[in-house]
Amino acid sequence: MRHLRIALAVAVLAGGFSLLGLAAPGCAYACSCVQPQPIAAYANEPDTLILKGTVTVYDETSHRGQLHVERWFQGSSDVADIPIQGGDGADCGLTLTSGQTLVMVAFENEGVLAPNICSPWGDLATAEGQALEAETVAAYGEGVPVPASGDTVVPTDDGFAFPMIVPIAGAAIVLIIGVIALASFVSGRRGT
Repeated sequence: MRHLRIALAVAVLAGGFSLLGLAAPGCAYACSCVQPQPIAAYANEPDTLILKGTVTVYDETSHRGQLHVERWFQGSSDVADIPIQGGDGADCGLTLTSGQTLVMVAFENEGVLAPNICSPWGDLATAEGQALEAETVAAYGEGVPVPASGDTVVPTDDGFAFPMIVPIAGAAIVLIIGVIALASFVSGRRGT
């Protein structure tokens, strides 16, 4: 009986630490990148898109929205309205708002436009954004206008990302149950 009590005490202690781990916040990562190069330095990079467009719809919770492309300076698409992924700066993503018109260097990731703060971008409502637009036109010309398109659709992120602590805590619970079962089995064999 003494061994069972010890095993149960260990199990309760391990369970307490597991629950404490669930309450602890996860790691926070900050964006780390070098200063963007002048926009002309991105010429002829095959995976680099340079464009001007307006954010027509944006969901601040999922950081996803729709960008209406007005001009392509490098790269192109027949579709004027394309999904865009923003962010909060700490994840290197741009903080976007509906109605914002931007000139930017961006990359395509699984059909979604992914600009970031590590590449040149500018909000045309600011003097810096207007200067970047002038620099872009000087380097790439007037760009290619995009024909008007149909309906806009807000992309959704139906996935659920959960912290790594959840599967670790689940494994710890399974381990605790295994220890209790083993302790009960050993205790039962000694009693007979």
